[in-house]
Amino acid sequence: MADNAAHNNLKSMRSRQVVSSAAVLIVTVLICAMLISCDTTETDPVPPPVPPSMITPSSPQPQLATYKLFYFDTTSLRLAGEERELTLSQDVTEGLKQVITELLGDSITGLYQTIPQGTLLYEVYVDEQSTAYLDFSRHLKDEHIGGTTGEALTVGAILRTVKENFRDQIRRVQILIEGLETDTIGGHVDISKPLVLALELEVVSGMAESLEGQSPETELQDAPPTEIEVLNAGEASGQETD
Repeated sequence: MADNAAHNNLKSMRSRQVVSSAAVLIVTVLICAMLISCDTTETDPVPPPVPPSMITPSSPQPQLATYKLFYFDTTSLRLAGEERELTLSQDVTEGLKQVITELLGDSITGLYQTIPQGTLLYEVYVDEQSTAYLDFSRHLKDEHIGGTTGEALTVGAILRTVKENFRDQIRRVQILIEGLETDTIGGHVDISKPLVLALELEVVSGMAESLEGQSPETELQDAPPTEIEVLNAGEASGQETD
């Protein structure tokens, strides 16, 4: 009987030891799991590397550049370039918009502004054929002084400015008024189609003798054809002259 009691006590003690060991093991596992979970939460995950093909290149930064704007020189009786400095966008469309917007302002050297005061440049667009579309406000037409010479000077100043500063990027220019094509600004120079920049647009070179002593506002009824008119005739025959 005593042996049986001792045996039962020993068996009971072993059972309690097994249960206690199992409990300790379970607690230990839970503590380790909690520690691992905390470490995972506090540590920021490392993002996967971005494939080179998905990296977006940064836009070209604007650069300080020297450019030319064209106004009428009442001394030489021809369009003359006036140099300026501008932090110019490397994007052709944005750069062109900056330069033409500057052209709408007054000369800083006393040259004559051929574009009517108050004219605004709404938008600029350059297509895949290197044709630039310049959309001006109606001031360009409604406030123009008129006359063959004045109109030729206005168109010439715009074209020369584009050609001088964007000769490698732009080949033609279409002048729009309020987003629409128009036949002329004042009834003399055809701007209904894009004008080619391949020609030197010295629009008053053939008028120097007739213009001497007169201002650009003077109407010249018998003035010789301007180079822009010759240009349009060349376009009609499908030719471009360098």
